[in-house]
Amino acid sequence: MKILLAAAWRTYRVSTLLLLSVCAQAQVTFESSHARLDSAFVWAKNKALSFAHDGTDPVSYWYEAALPQREAFCMRDVSHQAVGAAMLGLNQHNLNMFQKFAENISAEKDYCSYWEINRYNQPAPIDYENDSDFWYNLPANFDVVYNAWRLYRWTGDKNYLQHPAFQKFYALSLNNYVDHWQLKFDKVTQRDRKLHSNNAKRFGVNRGIPTYNEGGRGETKLGIDLTASLIAAYRAYAEILKLNGESNQAAIYLNKAKRERQFLNDFWWDKAKQEYRSVQYADQSFDYFMVGNDQAFLHYLLYFNVIDNSKQAANLMEQYRKNYLKLIVELKSYLPILFYENGDSQLASQMIVDLCAAENARRDYPENSFTIIEHITRGLMGIDADASTNTINTLPRLETGAWAELKMLPVFSNFISVKHTGTHTTTFSNQSGDALTWRACMPGNHNYLFVNGVKRKCAQGMDHGKSFASIDVALKSGEVIRVSVNQ
Repeated sequence: MKILLAAAWRTYRVSTLLLLSVCAQAQVTFESSHARLDSAFVWAKNKALSFAHDGTDPVSYWYEAALPQREAFCMRDVSHQAVGAAMLGLNQHNLNMFQKFAENISAEKDYCSYWEINRYNQPAPIDYENDSDFWYNLPANFDVVYNAWRLYRWTGDKNYLQHPAFQKFYALSLNNYVDHWQLKFDKVTQRDRKLHSNNAKRFGVNRGIPTYNEGGRGETKLGIDLTASLIAAYRAYAEILKLNGESNQAAIYLNKAKRERQFLNDFWWDKAKQEYRSVQYADQSFDYFMVGNDQAFLHYLLYFNVIDNSKQAANLMEQYRKNYLKLIVELKSYLPILFYENGDSQLASQMIVDLCAAENARRDYPENSFTIIEHITRGLMGIDADASTNTINTLPRLETGAWAELKMLPVFSNFISVKHTGTHTTTFSNQSGDALTWRACMPGNHNYLFVNGVKRKCAQGMDHGKSFASIDVALKSGEVIRVSVNQ
């Protein structure tokens, strides 16, 4: 199998480079009936691109994904910014940065990578002293695995499936790393919080923080985002293994994800309070939905898509609806797409406008601009992609009477255009690239949809607890097709 994968990797290198070259020319544009949202998109696009650097630095292609002025990129920020970056055509940058993280995993660092890498292709000195003494948040490996999978789905770049550096990173992260740091469901609640930090004179127990939550009211023992990220990584790795022809191994990791999902229900869900705990402290006490110190990390349950109960998800969204104004930009930057998906497009759009406003003192934080591109594309426009089936989905989430259009959006090796008129009509253009399948989805219960005016039987589905109808349409390069609820 390793020989076959190595051969496949060599085969795809040339096609991948061509793909990256095409995507680098992307000039995605957005227009809608919401003028302030249009302005927000333009600002976010220009700001995000201003953070992108060409290949002249020692680290090669990269974009800023850390605190401003750091001239660096960190694992959490890159993971969150990457899909928005792909929508802006920064595929060379994504591949290079993810590969840097993958290449730098090592046993000497207890199967960690470099948390933050600077433009000089070195671990950022502010977070790193030596291999025994550095800052590290333990969900990071799992976040990178999950988002490498998402990048494959959007771009079709098989480096994320078959490059030896990625394969090594996935295998070590979901085996050696999990075991070494005692992160499995049957170990994680009893693990020593100071595990592998004995020699860290500068960073101490921050060499292995078991959550992204760096605040709170005491010594943090464990965070729910660690469990959520591990579930997402197991699921993503299982899909990668399937595509690499290793179905038996894939089943093993799906079972691991299932068992961690049970732990999520058993340990993190408080049956008496009917809500999720978010952080456990050294004294065994818990926090729930915190807004003190701007910490409200339960959004990771939705971000990593690990809540199966629609009522639990709805209750959590209601908590964010009531409290989002109290959160810092880094946390707010996760939320608009969640509100779009859960039926509150008006609030989601207003959040984007507010995040881009000059009055937002932290709007220049790099994470903000990149994620806004994804919020509008995947959130408002409901555009998603699956390279394994060569399918692009659309699902309008516009307000009543609104319209919106994205043009020159890079997906796979294609550029596409999508225009929604309300939630009843979508026009899709395969502007350039190979033939593809468009899965046109429309909210509501419909037995039929109209494809260029021709009535056709359609399928039914559910999106975040809401019904939709869908139909698959094949489009050749240059072809334009309209799907509507009415003729």
